[in-house]
Amino acid sequence: MRRLRQSDADVFFYNRPIPLSEIRGFHRASVSFSPSWEHRLSVHDPSAVGSSSNHLMHHHRASGSRTDMSTDDETRNSQQGFVLECYGFETSGVGMSRLPNVSVSKRSGAKFPALSMLKAACVVVLLPMHDEPSRPTVASSLASNSRRDLSRSHSEHGADRGSSKVNKNINRFSNFVKSGVEAYVIGESKTSSPISERHEVIMNNGIIQWKPIQQYYHCVVDKPKKESKLKGLKSFIAYSITSSLTNIQVSRRYKHFDWLHEQLSAKYIFIPIPPLPEKQVAGRYEEDLIDHRKHILQLWVNKICRHPVLSQSEVWLHFISCTDEKDWKSGKRRAEKDEYIGGSFLNCIQVPQQQLEPNSVDLQMERFQRSVKTSEEAMRVMQERMNMFQKVFAGPVKQNWQKMGSAFKTLQQSFEIDETVASRRLTDALAHTASEYHEIGQVFDAHTKNDMEPVLENLYSYKGTVQNVPDILHVHKQALQKYRDSEGRLSAVEAEKMRQRMDTMSYAVIAEIQHQTAEKVEDLKSTMGTYLKRQAAFYQDVASKLSSLSARYD
Repeated sequence: MRRLRQSDADVFFYNRPIPLSEIRGFHRASVSFSPSWEHRLSVHDPSAVGSSSNHLMHHHRASGSRTDMSTDDETRNSQQGFVLECYGFETSGVGMSRLPNVSVSKRSGAKFPALSMLKAACVVVLLPMHDEPSRPTVASSLASNSRRDLSRSHSEHGADRGSSKVNKNINRFSNFVKSGVEAYVIGESKTSSPISERHEVIMNNGIIQWKPIQQYYHCVVDKPKKESKLKGLKSFIAYSITSSLTNIQVSRRYKHFDWLHEQLSAKYIFIPIPPLPEKQVAGRYEEDLIDHRKHILQLWVNKICRHPVLSQSEVWLHFISCTDEKDWKSGKRRAEKDEYIGGSFLNCIQVPQQQLEPNSVDLQMERFQRSVKTSEEAMRVMQERMNMFQKVFAGPVKQNWQKMGSAFKTLQQSFEIDETVASRRLTDALAHTASEYHEIGQVFDAHTKNDMEPVLENLYSYKGTVQNVPDILHVHKQALQKYRDSEGRLSAVEAEKMRQRMDTMSYAVIAEIQHQTAEKVEDLKSTMGTYLKRQAAFYQDVASKLSSLSARYD
């Protein structure tokens, strides 16, 4: 960076010159930079920076981050001093993104807001000291009192971000951060509205679980109907939902289910939400697809109704009970503005006072993760076999039975030439056999839809639910690691509060593990029990048909 005179000073933004004519409304301020590791700008001493722009950029590359350049104590005393000035400004025609937090003070001593809070940029101008004799104190404060400045800057940053003893994650785009779980763990979760929805985790005979549902109910998804709006320009399928809780019937489109799924996933971050049927544009009005969607939606609402938390969710109850269009939109807006989502939802949970042992919690998480992984693989294999069975039954098996029926028909025709009484009885038996074989082929085809399809739909629902489990366990693991890393840096009171928050999260996750494990057992028992009963009935029907045919040949 070339040395400047005040009269012709250019502004540099990361070594990029910007004409002063494009700057308006700027504020001149002195600045002290902190060498913090986290999302704050720190630079060399002005004398070191002023030596050359190449040296600055070289150090920038060596640090690995534009926003994380460390100080160099060895170059503080330089022969040539410079005034370091910071400008917060807006530009016309120069598009620049906001910089990370930089703690600065106006010359009056008043706090200058962190630049990330302003829609402005920060630039550094280096001016030779001899060009501005009225500002020797600024240069001297940066040169001789740099340690004091750095310390003051660090304390100012600490005040801005809460407790300086707890380090925040560098990756601000991780689900752990974006969901608000990190803010909850370190005690920075902020909400302004009162809690309207509360849930409880209890200890029942040593088993951690959600408080059981006080009033069970169920919902029926039925009567898919093609509707239209905009005078027929747009058509869609609407499904009726009737709840035994209110006996109110509402009409909901697929997009409404999709919206609800999004709201539930955002709010209840530690609860894996079951999957909806796949979105499909082509053939969405075909009867088979509509029927398949209805069955998946029925499975979906069944799981919601059986869940101790989701079944009591305000947004879910609004979904199954609101019939007025104005109230429906008002409820949607209220749900979308809900503050208690993600990590903040943990404020709505009451847990036992008994302290959890972190190592024991880790073991439970690992065991559940192994269980999910092995179950998911077993379900995948079962799904593949069932799909193959379905294709074989609906294809070659059906065709072979019907081909056998055609063969019996040909045999019957060959005996029609004989006009004896015995041959007429035989041809009559052969004709019935040909017809029944053709019918049995159709029965095999129907069997794939009536008996096998429900199994595949349940496997799809289970796999879609547990695929969220790794993310849930990973977020919990990150929270537990954050607690362990911070425990030794906090006071006894702060550490105890953080432990309580961590226990609340662990209790919630363990309660959900218990629910998902119980659901898996019940779902599989019901699904496979029903399938095998239908298998037995199916083969008994085939056997009965064959037995009746055999009697005709006596």
